[in-house]
Amino acid sequence: MATKSWTIQQLDQYGLCLGCGLCESICGHEQVSMQLGNDGFFHPKVKQQVDHQKEAIISRICPGLNVVNDLTFTKEERIWGKMQALYAGYASDTETRTKGSSGGVISAIAIHALETKAVDAVLQVGGDRNDYERNALRISKTRADVLQCASSRYAPALIFSKILEILASNEDTYCFIGKPCDISALKNFLKEYPQYNHRFQLKVAILCAGMPSFKGTRAIVENFEAVPPVTDLAYRGNGWPGYFSFIDSRKKQYQLSYNDSWGKTLNQHLHFRCKLCPEGIGIQADIAVGDAWETSDGYPDFTEREGQSLVIVRTKEGAAFIQQAQKQNSLSLQTLDPEKIKLMQPYQYNRRLRAASRKLAFFVGSGKQLNFKKLQLFQTFLSADKWLLLKDFRGTLRRVRAKMSCKV
Repeated sequence: MATKSWTIQQLDQYGLCLGCGLCESICGHEQVSMQLGNDGFFHPKVKQQVDHQKEAIISRICPGLNVVNDLTFTKEERIWGKMQALYAGYASDTETRTKGSSGGVISAIAIHALETKAVDAVLQVGGDRNDYERNALRISKTRADVLQCASSRYAPALIFSKILEILASNEDTYCFIGKPCDISALKNFLKEYPQYNHRFQLKVAILCAGMPSFKGTRAIVENFEAVPPVTDLAYRGNGWPGYFSFIDSRKKQYQLSYNDSWGKTLNQHLHFRCKLCPEGIGIQADIAVGDAWETSDGYPDFTEREGQSLVIVRTKEGAAFIQQAQKQNSLSLQTLDPEKIKLMQPYQYNRRLRAASRKLAFFVGSGKQLNFKKLQLFQTFLSADKWLLLKDFRGTLRRVRAKMSCKV
């Protein structure tokens, strides 16, 4: 996949490591372990010299470096990717809809997959109510398990640090739920380990605007002058968009609006690699789900209301699943005009238009190529405002040079 091998240390030093944990799983904990750094992100610590063959595998599959689309799309689909169908809607079950970050569609998909025996289990990120820094991949086998993992987590999570261990421990089939970069990681992984392809029956992406560090979470807690440790921390959910909320050690409850939590704090702590992201819309997934934001004056309106999800169906397998879920009343969906996605997701629209300029800026600033392929970056680049592209290029180049100046 990548034309030249990178070491694990180089991937981290150049700011490309997203802390997913694939290198720990493939190399073994005795050689590589994921550790939380002072910057609030997970980083690989190489404890012993890594076998060259394994390091070459990491270089080929690391999602920070490799995003290689395998779902061909047309010129008309160059922004939003392959679309078998497009919907806006919500989970038919009220509890599921309420607990989810938008319309509860992802949780409803997971529950439907389990209850219809389409899969044996769901792999998704869950947190620890007593320690918000312990986000990790969870194995959900019941409705209750799924709902415990409902709602967004705007913070790092160890996704793949135990993936080989999980796959070797049973013969279960899975629905996998993750960020677009997690979907890339999984598909890259399955190209190296094709014996596990049949184990992943459904891949669901969560539209993502970037991964904040735990420093963002801490900043909100500290701004409230809450007394740690805090528990029951939620970034969203229990409404749409829902509140950032938690309880401190005095049992005092706090909450902050989505506009103030994400818009004013969390998005100020995004990972460097997220600034280079070529797509946050799950182009490689079977189904991609995000917020079907209402708009006011051309901008998303974050007034609290009943949740609505945007659902982009990308594969025939995804389409068949969604149709069955609708027939069995797990989902309530209405067909959506593709032109409306731009209004609901303006940030994602602009990110796709300018992704090529950011990739170029990384190359100019670092001398290293990012292996982003078959994403129609050049085609989207041509339709973008050239002054905005130049501004984006200069801003990204400045970040890259600042990163390189700190590189060990």
